[in-house]
Amino acid sequence: MRMVSLYDEVCLHAFPEDDAVVALLKERGAQEMSAQEVKVTMNDDPARGWRLPGESTTVWLEFPPFHACSVRWNAPRMPDIRPYITVRDAYAKANAREGSITEKAFDQDVNQVHIKASMTAFGRKTDQADESVESLLFIEQSINNEGRRAIGETGYVLRFVHQAYDRTTTTSE
Repeated sequence: MRMVSLYDEVCLHAFPEDDAVVALLKERGAQEMSAQEVKVTMNDDPARGWRLPGESTTVWLEFPPFHACSVRWNAPRMPDIRPYITVRDAYAKANAREGSITEKAFDQDVNQVHIKASMTAFGRKTDQADESVESLLFIEQSINNEGRRAIGETGYVLRFVHQAYDRTTTTSE
């Protein structure tokens, strides 16, 4: 429930205002990661990351073209995600243009990792004539290699993600 509350506060209500996200993380005493630490997870994608004190939780802010806010953490077993679904559905219902909500799922092994994801995407209600699209994702990863699982790699890497994308301000080559 702590992760759902953090996601709701930082990624659903403060985001996409980057300064608001940074201010909330400072209030919580989060420690910003170095550029090298961010590169380990984000490779060459432009981003910033913070660690929350005393836990494995991190918050990430990715910059356009894929503007996103995510809360990530490790868990020894799969948590009950119904609180996330409740928050996600309420946010989508309050912010989506009528008839624009779509649901997608991904469930696949990639090398030695099993990845399962659900995505709710929608066109955002707005007073302007833009084409804003948002996605809310839940991603879980676990090791599927029996040898690795036998030596204790049995936990989960979990992510709640809110991505905002405005097609009117993004150009393609």
